[in-house]
Amino acid sequence: MKVLVTTPYERSSLQGNTVTAMRMVSILSEAGMDAEMLCKGEQINELAVADVLIALHARKSAHFIDDFDRVNPDGKMIVFLTGTDLYRDIPNGCKICEASMDRADALVVSQEVSLTSVPYKFRDKSTVVHKSIQLPELELNAEAEPGLFSVVGHLREVKQPFMAVESLQLLDDSVRLVLLGDAVALDYGGAAQSWQFKEPRFKWLGRLEYVETLKWMQRSVATINTSLVEGGANSVGESIVLGVPVLASRIEGNVGMLGADYEGYFSPDDKQGLADLMSRVIHDADLSVRLRDQVKERSKIFLRENEKQDWIKVIQKII
Repeated sequence: MKVLVTTPYERSSLQGNTVTAMRMVSILSEAGMDAEMLCKGEQINELAVADVLIALHARKSAHFIDDFDRVNPDGKMIVFLTGTDLYRDIPNGCKICEASMDRADALVVSQEVSLTSVPYKFRDKSTVVHKSIQLPELELNAEAEPGLFSVVGHLREVKQPFMAVESLQLLDDSVRLVLLGDAVALDYGGAAQSWQFKEPRFKWLGRLEYVETLKWMQRSVATINTSLVEGGANSVGESIVLGVPVLASRIEGNVGMLGADYEGYFSPDDKQGLADLMSRVIHDADLSVRLRDQVKERSKIFLRENEKQDWIKVIQKII
């Protein structure tokens, strides 16, 4: 069976959609399928005959969907709804999203809680495929550095990349913060450098190799996710699998990954609330232990074999 997986970003991108697409191609190949990834700037041409298309992003992959229909009129189509689809484009009445969802034979979201954000008329063909996290070999029991927190993610407005450093201003000198990720929007690189100049406890490390990023996460007492909108950040899953607590904005995508009863949430617009939570993680040993126990228990949903079986079921259902 030939399966095409599309991402609206470049092949070299570290954007979540491309990382997810690469993982899916690997998993589908393990399952015995002939899987191939197509990226921004690439086309589904007359040689790309395939049985199934899995398109990440209902709006940004619409051109892939159109091309696939033209080249493979009898092919089956799965649209993987991203956080931007679910929490921005669909609520704003995006007609392109509507057309993509209508054309799809199946819709996929990455966690149960996101099903409630799928328009009601499409829920019968919607299902959950939990993303898996498979980390490279690391010394997984490395000890965290007291007072060190890390924020992992590209610098974009929706991720509020400087909220954590603003919260840092409300804390004493025992707390330090590192920010890891490319400045992919506006002049966030300049803003990050300005913050470094004003706040010596803050460092922007930019884009690092994957293993180096994981090591920084591992050295942290907790990672921080301050997103306003998120379908399910890879960095949150990585932190969970590493056994490192996540201090997360209470949004649907984060709650779906960490669980409704998780104790490490703050309001997305509450800098003082985040600062208070950071302080508690440092000074309240019982809370720190509970958070670590909670992420350890949650890590079970991110097994690669689970994702493989979920994709097999989705594809078999529509073929």
